[in-house]
Amino acid sequence: METIAHILQDVRDYWADNFSRRFFPRRPTLRQTTSLSTFYLLDYKTRQAELGMDYGPPCAQLSKKKFVFQDGEWQGDSIPQQMPLLQLFSSPEKEQLNKSLKKANKALVEENNYLKLQLELLMDMLTETTARLHSVEKKMDSTSWHRKMKKTNKVLMLRS
Repeated sequence: METIAHILQDVRDYWADNFSRRFFPRRPTLRQTTSLSTFYLLDYKTRQAELGMDYGPPCAQLSKKKFVFQDGEWQGDSIPQQMPLLQLFSSPEKEQLNKSLKKANKALVEENNYLKLQLELLMDMLTETTARLHSVEKKMDSTSWHRKMKKTNKVLMLRS
């Protein structure tokens, strides 16, 4: 009897030591406030003078021609105020590119028409199948259906 009482006391002690304590997570350290930069309040020229960052206008290079973004437009270094993409290709290349684009466009239009036709066909098939199912459900008496299902415990297969 003493051994049982001793074992129970050991279990109580173990429980008290390992499982009955509440969980108290450590509190994180407080964040220190950071000083925010006020340079965003300054206008562009003042920021340039204060920070010394002058990168110039954005530039891009396409097929050995350099373009610069100025006054809200991309301009070529050699010929300003013209559309730069038209200057990239010579006239025979433009015609060939135009033909290939038209051919690709026509192929995409044909594929789109084919997919629309397939969608129409699938919708017709779905409508027909749904109509058949509704007509079969109307023909069958729902109460007799449930009685048969409860008695036989079999699955009823519908023929199309």
